[in-house]
Amino acid sequence: MTLIPGTTTSAGPVRALLAVGLSVAVAAGTLTLTATPAAANEALNQPPGVPTELHTSGEPCTTAEPYQLWQNDDLALSAVLHDPDVDENGGTDRLTATFALWPVEEPTARIERFGYNGREGDRESGLFERETLTHDRLYAWQVRAADSQATGEWSGLCYLRTDFQGPEVAPVVTSTDFPVEGWHPALSGQFTFDAAATPDAVGFRYELLGGDGVHAVPADQPGGSATVTLRPDAGPNTLVVWSLDAAGNRSPEARYEFRASDVAPIVTGRLTEIGVPTTFTVQPQMAGVVRYRFHLDGDPEQTVEAAADGTATLTVTATRGGNRTLSVTSVTADGVTATTASAFALSTAPKITATVYRQGGTSGGPGVPGVFTFTPRQADVVSYRYSFNTVTSTVAAAADGTASVTWTPTKAGLTMLTVWSIDRNGTQSGSTSFIFFVGNLPPSNPAQAGDQ
Repeated sequence: MTLIPGTTTSAGPVRALLAVGLSVAVAAGTLTLTATPAAANEALNQPPGVPTELHTSGEPCTTAEPYQLWQNDDLALSAVLHDPDVDENGGTDRLTATFALWPVEEPTARIERFGYNGREGDRESGLFERETLTHDRLYAWQVRAADSQATGEWSGLCYLRTDFQGPEVAPVVTSTDFPVEGWHPALSGQFTFDAAATPDAVGFRYELLGGDGVHAVPADQPGGSATVTLRPDAGPNTLVVWSLDAAGNRSPEARYEFRASDVAPIVTGRLTEIGVPTTFTVQPQMAGVVRYRFHLDGDPEQTVEAAADGTATLTVTATRGGNRTLSVTSVTADGVTATTASAFALSTAPKITATVYRQGGTSGGPGVPGVFTFTPRQADVVSYRYSFNTVTSTVAAAADGTASVTWTPTKAGLTMLTVWSIDRNGTQSGSTSFIFFVGNLPPSNPAQAGDQ
C-alpha cells in the first residue's frame, strides 16, 4: 500500500498500523506499509506462569497420602495466578484459569471448570457441583492459566477422596449418673457414647437441647467410645448424639431422654430499694450444704455459713439501681455447688411526699401552699429537677440528699408534679410523678356566697 506523494499522516494512525503488525517506510514523500509476520508481535507477550498455592475448598491441597476427605457438598478449587506481562501503565493481562478434575482410575472422565476474571496475584476458583462427584473415589486435579494470546503450563497434581456416607449405625448413649428412669440431681454427670463397633466412626457430635450448642469429641479408637461430662438444667432433658466418620459425615442420631431434679437453693425475699439492707432466707435443695456464696451482679461476692439444717440468712444492700441479679450458690462439704439467680428491677426515681395535697385525691385549693419533699433512691444526689405541669425548676439537695419545695396553686384542677434526681456525676435518675387535684375553696363568708 502506497500513499499519494505529498500526502501527510499523523503519528497516531502510524502507531495504530504498527500495532496490527504493519511496518512503515517513509521515503521521498511516499509512505509504504508492509505486513509484519504475526509471530514477531506475539513474541512481545509471555505466557502466564504456573499457578501456585492450590487450595481444596480453602485448605491447602494434598499431594500424598493421607489425602483430603471431601464431604457431601459442592467442591471449590482455587489457586493464585501469575503472569509476567505488565504494560507501561502498570496494568496486567486478564487471565482465564482452567481447573481440571478427574477420577484417578478413569482419566477420560476429566471435567473442566473456568474462572475468567483473574490477574497477576489474584486467587481464582472453579466450582464443581456435588452431582459431578461420586462417593468413595480418589480424584486428581490441576490448574493452568491463559491470557488472550498464550496458555501457561499445568500445575502439579492435587488429590482428594470423596466420602458422602456417614456411619450406618446410630451410637449408643448411656449414663450411670442420669439413668432414663426416675429423677436425678441436676449436677454434673457423665455420659458415654459408643459407636457400636462401626469401623468408620472416629468421633461424636452431641447437643444437650436447650444448652450451649453442638460439641464434638473424638472416639478412643475407630468404632470406639467417648465419655463427656455435662450439667443439665432441672426438668426433662434430651441429649442428641451422632457418630462421625473421618470426613465429618454423621450417622443417624441417637436421642437420650432423662430427667433432672432441681438442687439450686430456694431464696425468699425481695429487693426493692437502693441503699436499704434487705434480708433474704435461703433453704438448700441438696444434702450436706455448709455455706452459701452470694452477690449482686457487679458487686463483690460474700459468704455466709449455713446452719446445721443447711439454711441461712443473707443481708443484701444494693448500691445502684437498674436491673439487678442476685446469685446465690450453695456449697457442700465436698465442694459440690448449685446456683440460683433472682432478678430485680430497682428504680432510681426519687420518692415524693407532700403536706396539704394528697396523691390521687382532691385537696387544698388556689392560694393554699403545700410543701413537697423529695427523697433520693440513687446515691450522691446533689440536686433535683422538677416540674409542676409544664413549668420546670431545679432545687439543690441537702447533705442527706433530700430537698423540699413550697408550691402554691393559682387555680383548681388536675396537677402533675414530675421529679428527677441528679447525682454528683451529672447522672439523671428515672422520673417519678405525683398527680393530684387542687380543690375549689368554699367562700369565706355568706355575703361572698351571695355575691357569687
